[in-house]
Amino acid sequence: MMLHEIYMQRCLDIARRGLRSAAPNPSVGAVLVYKNKIIAEGFTSPYGGAHAEVNCINNVKEEDKNLISKSSLYVSLEPCSHFGKTPPCSKLIIKNKIPRVIIATRDPNPLVAGNGIAELKNHGIDVIESVLEDKAREQNKRFFCLFTKKRPYIILKWAQTKQALFSPNSNEQFWITNKRTKALVHQWRSEEMAILVGEKTVLADKPRLNVRLVKGENPVRIVINTDKELDTNLPIFNGEIPSWIYSKFKGTNKENLEFIPIKNADNVLDEILKDLYERQISSLIVEGGAFTLAKFIEQGLWDEARILIGEKELKEGIAAPKIKGKLCEEFQISGDLIQVYKNE
Repeated sequence: MMLHEIYMQRCLDIARRGLRSAAPNPSVGAVLVYKNKIIAEGFTSPYGGAHAEVNCINNVKEEDKNLISKSSLYVSLEPCSHFGKTPPCSKLIIKNKIPRVIIATRDPNPLVAGNGIAELKNHGIDVIESVLEDKAREQNKRFFCLFTKKRPYIILKWAQTKQALFSPNSNEQFWITNKRTKALVHQWRSEEMAILVGEKTVLADKPRLNVRLVKGENPVRIVINTDKELDTNLPIFNGEIPSWIYSKFKGTNKENLEFIPIKNADNVLDEILKDLYERQISSLIVEGGAFTLAKFIEQGLWDEARILIGEKELKEGIAAPKIKGKLCEEFQISGDLIQVYKNE
């Protein structure tokens, strides 16, 4: 691995720590290097806080302050050049007279989109681009999706038997996977901003859609409600977590509960995704049921699918959704097979 790639990999490694807390902003890693030695590093603070470059420069020890203007700054995303919740990082770099900046990838935000790089170059700073670019874009795929597709990054997830059955014909709750796999699902939930199910899943499984088997932040709970008015005694209405009900029926908004009217029942998904984009929800995990998952698949509204194939069997039942995509990962957890597909 070349030297630039080594330091950029470090940027990506530390950026992982802020992926969920920084959302919908990207989590960026920054490393300041003087004569092949890291003198400071930093990553993006929780949403609304300081960016990676700011934290990195602020983390330089007092005895090393004089080295800043002689060092190279590695950063996994183009420094911002506009005033948002924080001042532009490009101006901070210029102010500190950092002579060279190495960047993984450009920022897709139209307010930046090369402007940060141009500003650095206009002030005589040597800029090197596209170091581990693919890795950087993959790490912040949710952020990139929000700006390029104008919708959240969509992850479909379901469990099925080896015979590709989704649930019993009665649609009653039936656990296909084991406890360790269930904990993994909760970990996945904690990594995304929102989780969505259809009303049939709410009625059949009475899910809480929270993170309780791992430490992490609960996603916003989303329900599509088009067929009949839901009983507000269901767990989804318990008020513990922000819950948004996209519904054809009127409801009373309360703390952590919002009813959002569906205006076009024939184009529900596009309507919901547009609203989520406007609310800056950068990622969405869709957990069912079979009908809802099939609608996302039919309309090509997915970026990733995570299929959990359990050891439990059903003699008959509802067929699992079928998907076409690139199998990019496969692993086992105590007998359960996990497959991850990407929509190419």
